[in-house]
Parts: sequence; C-alpha cells; structure tokens
Amino acid sequence: MSDAELPPWALLASSWEDLFPLRQPRVDLALALAPEGTRTLDVGCATGSLVRALAVRGRLAHGLDLEPAFLDVARLRARESGLEAVWHEAGMLDAARAVGPARFRLVTCLGQTLPHLLEEAEWLDFFRQVAGILEPGGRFVIQAVHDAAAGVRELPVLRCAAGVLERRRTVVSDTLATFETRFTPASGEPVTSLVRHRRARPEAAARLLREAGFTPGAPAADEAGTPFLETSPGWLLTSRLP
Repeated sequence: MSDAELPPWALLASSWEDLFPLRQPRVDLALALAPEGTRTLDVGCATGSLVRALAVRGRLAHGLDLEPAFLDVARLRARESGLEAVWHEAGMLDAARAVGPARFRLVTCLGQTLPHLLEEAEWLDFFRQVAGILEPGGRFVIQAVHDAAAGVRELPVLRCAAGVLERRRTVVSDTLATFETRFTPASGEPVTSLVRHRRARPEAAARLLREAGFTPGAPAADEAGTPFLETSPGWLLTSRLP
C-alpha cells in the first residue's frame, strides 16, 4: 500500500454502512445511557447510522463529523427515513463551538474516531469540551483500538457491492500507529490512504477523563460489556459527569 492523503471518504460514504454495519450492542448501550426524550451527540458519526437508530427510538439525536461527504449521506438517509436529526460539520476539537448552547445526556465517540487526535493534550482538550456540553449526570463513552502486540496487523478484508476494502495497522511506537487502507472499487482504480493514530491504554485515557472532571468506570473490551483483557482488540470507557 502506498502513502496518500486523507482516506477517500467521498468515494466510500455511500457504501460506509455496507462495510461497517451498525452493531446492535452499540445501539443497546446508547439507549441504556440516554432515556427517551433526552439529547444525544455522536462524535464521528460518519453517515449517521447510530444517530438514526437513536432518533427512531425517541432520542433527540445529533451527529457531528468533519467529512462533508459523510454528512451529505447522513442527511439524505435521515430524510428518506422521515427522521428528525441535527447534524454538525466540525472536528472533535471544535465540538463545543459547533453544538452551541445544546446540552446532552449522552456523548459518544466510538470506533476509530478518538485516536485521530495524536497528542495527549488534544485528548484532554476534547474531554473538557465534552464536559462543558453534557448535562449534570451525563455520560460520555469513548473507544479506541488496543494493540495486543507490536508489529504489523492485517485486519479482515471488508467487501460490499461497491468494492473491497483492505486494512493494515502498524505499531510505530508506544504512542503511535499507522492505519493503511486500500479500496478497490468494482470498477476503477484502487485508492490508498495512510493515516496516523494515537495509541493509548485505557488507564491513560481514564486519567485524562478524571482531569477533565469525569468519573470513569472500568474498561470494557466492547459495547456489549465484555471484560477488557490484554489480548482484547479494543477498549471502551464509559464515564459520568458529576
């Protein structure tokens, strides 16, 4: 795979939910943390599958993403489903400004969104912004990849009608990994990308959450609450704002 600029989201947006279908445990977790009628925000919402799932179940659902192509698809699919949702085009470090005076019962930042912030200070800045837009007693859920071993890891190949997505993750240092993708469309030339991700253990994230004013719970391996182990491919932390 060759180096490239940011991933070709405009190419993948219409097929994103075919490649990464919404998992029911993710929906169940969000529903459990945000009662009906409360406001939720999914940071890094992509094409809005979680946002729609919450909106159809009576939550006042918001989605935030930096990529316009994702949000174009998100708005279209919400309209086609007859759902009301609010969309914010912004990055994580601009979240507080983007949502304005809105306050949320639940903020989620799932998948591989958070590791795009490469510096510890950026994680803390983002966490403090979330603390400022949550209601008292609100919940904040974050997720990240966990590299059980150093070196190169080939991730499962993903396929959909539009093409094939190959993925590779390489540990560079204690705090950095690279994530490579190669998307081969059903017709056309392959498109490659290379981005950097921050590596962090859950205890390091928990320390920053406490510094931002949160009370984090014990780490889980996934949205279903599977206990976190050193061999887990990822970790998830749910925190409460006093």
